[in-house]
Amino acid sequence: MHLKSLTLKGFKSFAQPTTFALEPGVTCIVGPNGSGKSNVVDALAWVMGEQGAKTLRGGKMEDVIFAGTATRGPLGRAEVQLTIDNTDGALPIEYAEVTISRTLFRNGTSEYAINGQNCRLLDVQELLSDSGLGREMHVIVGQGRLDTVLQATPEDRRGFIEEAAGILKHRRRKEKTVRKLEAMEANLTRLSDLAGELRRQLKPLGRQAEIARQAASIAAVVRDARARLYADDVVQLRAELAAFAQNEQERHAERLVLQDQADTLHRRIAQLEEDQRSEAVDAARQTAFDLGRVQERLRGLYTLAGQRLSLLAADDESLAPAQTVTIEQIDQARAGVVELSSGVSAAQDAAHAAGLQVTRARTELDALDADIAAQSALVSEHDMRLTALRGSAEAAASTLAAIRTGVARQQSALEAAEQRRTQAEEQLAGLAPELVPEQASAEYSAAYERAQRTATETENKAAATRERLHGTEREIEALTAQAAALGRALEIRNAAGDLIARGGRGIRGVVGDAIQVQPGYETAIAAALGALAEGVLVDAVADGFAAAAEVTGADLGIVDIVIAEPEGAPAEVPSAPGFVAAQDIVTAPPGVLGLLARVVIADDLEAARRVGVGSALTVVTRNGEVVTAYSLRAGTGASRSRLELAAERDAATDRLAEITVVADALREALQESTGALESARRETKSSLERLRAHDAALAAHAEQVNRATVRAEAAAAECERLTATLRQMQSSVADAEADAARAQEQLDTALASPRPILDASARDGVLAALEEAREAEMRARLDVETLRERVRAEEARVVALERQREREQAAAVAAARRAALREAQREVAQSVASRLPALLDSVDRSVSEARVELAAAEATRSAVSAELDEVRRHDAAVRSRIDALTERVHGLELQIHEKRLQLTSLLERVQSELGLSADILVDEYGPENPVPAEDDGEPVPYDRAAQRRRLQDAERKLGRLGKVNPLALEEYAALEQRHRFLTEQLDDLTRTRADLMTIIAELDERMVSIFVAAFEDTRTAFGEVFPILFPGGTGSISLTNPDDPLTTGIEVAVRPVGKKIERLSLLSGGERSLAAVALLTAIFKARPSPFYILDEVEAALDDANLGRLLGVFEQLRESSQLLVITHQKRTMEIADALYGVSMRQDGVSAVVGQRVAPARSEKTPAPAP
Repeated sequence: MHLKSLTLKGFKSFAQPTTFALEPGVTCIVGPNGSGKSNVVDALAWVMGEQGAKTLRGGKMEDVIFAGTATRGPLGRAEVQLTIDNTDGALPIEYAEVTISRTLFRNGTSEYAINGQNCRLLDVQELLSDSGLGREMHVIVGQGRLDTVLQATPEDRRGFIEEAAGILKHRRRKEKTVRKLEAMEANLTRLSDLAGELRRQLKPLGRQAEIARQAASIAAVVRDARARLYADDVVQLRAELAAFAQNEQERHAERLVLQDQADTLHRRIAQLEEDQRSEAVDAARQTAFDLGRVQERLRGLYTLAGQRLSLLAADDESLAPAQTVTIEQIDQARAGVVELSSGVSAAQDAAHAAGLQVTRARTELDALDADIAAQSALVSEHDMRLTALRGSAEAAASTLAAIRTGVARQQSALEAAEQRRTQAEEQLAGLAPELVPEQASAEYSAAYERAQRTATETENKAAATRERLHGTEREIEALTAQAAALGRALEIRNAAGDLIARGGRGIRGVVGDAIQVQPGYETAIAAALGALAEGVLVDAVADGFAAAAEVTGADLGIVDIVIAEPEGAPAEVPSAPGFVAAQDIVTAPPGVLGLLARVVIADDLEAARRVGVGSALTVVTRNGEVVTAYSLRAGTGASRSRLELAAERDAATDRLAEITVVADALREALQESTGALESARRETKSSLERLRAHDAALAAHAEQVNRATVRAEAAAAECERLTATLRQMQSSVADAEADAARAQEQLDTALASPRPILDASARDGVLAALEEAREAEMRARLDVETLRERVRAEEARVVALERQREREQAAAVAAARRAALREAQREVAQSVASRLPALLDSVDRSVSEARVELAAAEATRSAVSAELDEVRRHDAAVRSRIDALTERVHGLELQIHEKRLQLTSLLERVQSELGLSADILVDEYGPENPVPAEDDGEPVPYDRAAQRRRLQDAERKLGRLGKVNPLALEEYAALEQRHRFLTEQLDDLTRTRADLMTIIAELDERMVSIFVAAFEDTRTAFGEVFPILFPGGTGSISLTNPDDPLTTGIEVAVRPVGKKIERLSLLSGGERSLAAVALLTAIFKARPSPFYILDEVEAALDDANLGRLLGVFEQLRESSQLLVITHQKRTMEIADALYGVSMRQDGVSAVVGQRVAPARSEKTPAPAP
């Protein structure tokens, strides 16, 4: 696998699309500073998923987009495409060529694609991580990266190796598994708490459930008794409603008949009132009155004209006007007025008498109309009775037809119900028991209980074994840590250790390591030897002197040297009764025994005093106190001796070996118990499944039998109900036939009875007399008006005469002037007087005709008024009856509404308390249904009082139970099921936790093995590369904590030739670069990647060191592709392809390239940008 091409579009200084065609081997990119060479490295890191803007030498990610120059505007996006040759299948994808692209827009939107298909950043990282290209990008060594490598912490250096070895993906998986485990621990704790809480709740809830069972049994009795009482109430209310509805229907029919009559009368009254409101009478009266007034005026005018002619007939020749009006004439006119006024009084008396006659005639007519109205009422009552009888007959016939139809329908329903009952009974008979519930259930239950007990016992045994194993493992860990600590404490870090490390001739090691002491005497022997126990043991005297010379020459310090095989005879063992010679309890070389030749062991200081004082022996107590003839050493020290530490280490090692054997045995036992537990669990699960399957089969069979039984019982009950209903309806047929016959007979009788006769012949005579009286009254009133008009005319004449006289007197002076005027007046008066007689005759005829028309109009109005009064009286009677019926119907409707409200309230109470509909309630609990006995006896007939007592007794029992939790049964079952479910979930979580722990352990083991192998290969490679870069120098890498490979860091030790340097920071710049390159190259060689990008890593090197580095590059190019950013000509000489990057005047990077052949002569231009 190698990089095939890199295309940049709008990335940093590469504004134009630019493609680098990359070849296997070494590709160098050269160019002046600031031309954009490092942008190529940034583009490679960016397209492979780099997310740090600072790593890309920017402040924010949008800085990678071409920002524009003075002559070129900024771009809206940056895109980089990297094509990788995957013919070797290094990438886990089924393509020989893989193109990874990344696009960033100025709005911050980022897109990734693999071979043109959009993908996630995680997809790109996982694809590259499988080939050793991790998120840390160790294959890209940019500017300043070398110092970062050297200054990195040991843990960071470990990260370089992990990334190269592909451990990071395993570490991420482990972290993901650990997060799951942590979340599972919380769930496990919560489940344990919940399960414990549910166990505490089950016991009191069980007691509540038992009380709820008793309450449910008593509540069933309460429900049954209450349902029967409610059913009885419903039946009674329905019967009352039916009676009220029948009565209301009859009254309503009667009211409809009367309403029709009232509507007819109302229309007639409206017509008569319209006729009565006619203006013919008023117009005729007004016409007669107006003609009478005209007649009177014409007569007065005729008289006035005659008088005027008489006056004008005087002597016209006389110059002095004659007196035409005299006092006698005026008096005569006044007398006429008085006479006419007396005539008016007489006419008024006559008119009053005529009015009285009209009143008497009208009273007689009203009495006659009352008789006629009574006769009309009898006729209407007869007609209404016939109508009601016809309605009753029709209703009875309809009821009979409905009952007969219902009988036919009930018969059909009964046949269908009998058919359903037969089918249900056949189905029930076909459901014969196929299982033996008691025996099979007992067997399955016993098998499940046995399997459960076995699993529990096995689990307890496994838990005990696991607990013992955990204790043993903890002890092993403690002993291992103790032995390791003691071993570290026994390490020699003084001059003796340096001498032993040099490994001279005859050097055996530390004196204390060659001594074996009986248990309990370690402190005493250590006190006897003192500092010699930390000395160096050599074979012979010559070896000892040689070692002493080396210590002195190397200036190592002070060293105690003990001769293991001294020359001469061995010293004799001292004899001291009651004491133990030191040589007797020690196994050591002769030289060490010689050191202990004059040493004896005492139990305590007092015993040592008795022997040591004044003796040549050295007495040592078990507590390490030393007594000689010349000195004493007593007390305790803060640290233990090497012999004590070695003894404790050996004891810990022996105990560790023993306990390890025990742990192995416990592991084998635990494995066997775990296998047995899994088998027991599988057997328990299969037993439970068989038990549940059997229970499910029993339940299904019982449910089928129950459904069939319910259908059969329901069909039988329906047959019984339909049979009873059919009997009732058949008995109702005869009643309905009798009712229909009785109604028809009553109708026939009413039709045969005579209808009352209405006689109104006498009314015509009375009406004619009334009309005559009204006409006489009219004539009298007309005479009164005429006389009144004549009085007014005469009064006007008197006034006129008086004024005329006054004028004649006043006009005497102007007589001459009026002569002509009188003549004209005489002609006018003559003309008027000649024409008025004919006109008066015409007016008289018109007045006569108007009076005749007036009489006729008044007669017509009287007839209309009379008929209107009659119709109104009839209408009032009908309205009164309608109001009475309406009131009665309204009362019935109120009663029906009240009963319906009672029934609705009762049914709502039934629905809320019992959850039953009205039909089901009456069908199942009606009064006709017998009450089942509580002791499985014979059912008894319904008795309301008995059911009421039964209800009261049950309610008292229910009250004595106290407060009942009605949901206790369901809650107990649900809680028990939930507890069982939680227990199973807890077991599943426990097993899952164990599986996760196993996965973590496997991941740890795998990461350790991979890391250890990678580290060893890297250390080997570092040992090979470092001498190349630092001839004569030494360098190594080591683990900071070898006992914990999962978290250990990596230390780098470098010592160039001729220098003694402990810290890397003391190296020169070139040496630092070479040391970092050596480490990275070692990693590259230990776990090669397909390619590496090196950005001016040789910038600080001189020519000699550059040559060594190029030699390393030659080694790397054999297994990997190198892309090198450089300014060095020698680096360019080893390149297989060269790319030159320059900055144009418009601020855009331009690229030119050539492929270098082996002869370095063939030139091929790179793809044009």
